[in-house]
Amino acid sequence: MTDRLTVLIVEDDDELRSILQSALARDEYDVTVAASGEEALRKMSIISYDLAITDIRLPGIDGVQLVRDIRRRWPDVVVIVLTAFPSLDTAVSCLRAGVHDYLFKPCPLTDLRRSIREGLAKRQGFSKRFELLQALEQQLTQGLRALRGDAPVSAPALNGIGDASMAIGRYVRTGSLIIDRERHEAVLGETELDLTPTEFEILAYLAERAPAVVTPTELARRAMGYETEEQEARELVKWHIHHLRQKIEADATKHILLKNVRGVGYKIDVG
Repeated sequence: MTDRLTVLIVEDDDELRSILQSALARDEYDVTVAASGEEALRKMSIISYDLAITDIRLPGIDGVQLVRDIRRRWPDVVVIVLTAFPSLDTAVSCLRAGVHDYLFKPCPLTDLRRSIREGLAKRQGFSKRFELLQALEQQLTQGLRALRGDAPVSAPALNGIGDASMAIGRYVRTGSLIIDRERHEAVLGETELDLTPTEFEILAYLAERAPAVVTPTELARRAMGYETEEQEARELVKWHIHHLRQKIEADATKHILLKNVRGVGYKIDVG
C-alpha cells in the first residue's frame, strides 16, 4: 500500500507522456498513464485517482468528453487540461465541466507542478469541509433526537441544549460559512479565513445568532468579554468589524455579508 497521491496522465504522444510520467514520479506521485480516453476510463474504474491530466485531442472520445465523464462519475478527482490546440470553445466547455486548470503546450513543468499542488490543496479543502459538514449533521441529529426524547444523549451534548449556540456543539454553520470552535477555524465557501482571535469570536457569535441583529454592547460582552456602555461598545466593535469585512467581503465597501443595521447593530447574512 502507498500513501502517495495518485495521478493519471492521459496523452497519446508517447514522448510527452513519458516525460510527464518521469517528472511527476520524481515528485513522488504515484503515476499511471493512458493513451486514450477509453483507456483512462477503464483504469479509473479500477483505481482511485486524486488527479487527472488530459490532452484535448485524443483517439476515440476527445478530452472534453473525457472531462465530462470524469466529473460526472468521479467528482472528487481534480482535472487539469493540457493542450496544444487551445480554443475558446474547448476552454469554456472544460471550465463549465469543472476542470481545475486549462494549460497550453508547451507548458513549463514549474507551471504544471504549481497547478497540481493548487488543485490537490483545493481538493483537500473540499474534503475537510465535507468532514465538517458530516460532523455538524451528526451533532444536529443527536440534538434533535435529544429534544424529542427519541434517544439518550451524553451529558456534554445536552449541556446548554436550550441555547441555540450550544445545540450544535463545536460547529457553527450559516449558509456557506462553517466554524469549528474547537480548532478555531472558519471556512467561507472555498476559503479558509485568517482571523485574529477577536475577529473569530465576533464572526462565530454573529453566525450563532444569525439571522438576528446583534447590538455592539452584546458583541462586546459575548464575543470580547467587555462590559461597557453602548457608545464605547460601538466604537470598540466598529474597528474589529471593519477589519473583519476586509477578510470576508469580496468588496469590503458594499457590506453584502456582514451588514450594519443602522441604530441597532450587526448581522451576518451568508447564502
